[in-house]
Amino acid sequence: MRHSAAMAFKLTYSDGQETDYDDSTKWEVENGVLKMGREAGKWSVLISPSHWATLEVGQAEDGDKPKDEDKEDEEDEDS
Repeated sequence: MRHSAAMAFKLTYSDGQETDYDDSTKWEVENGVLKMGREAGKWSVLISPSHWATLEVGQAEDGDKPKDEDKEDEEDEDS
């Protein structure tokens, strides 16, 4: 499956952890390997098929960003 359109998605890892990504993250699945990056074809993250379970494609609203980044922003504000 190949997909590089600008569309938000939720990634569930094999350990059950979920992370939401916004429209700015491009992705593609090739031979089970999930490839992600800010530009299609210039992948900065490769995830082995044994490390991710599901990928749910949806539509993000403006201003959405990965949950992990939201947590970091909250920690910075508390400092």
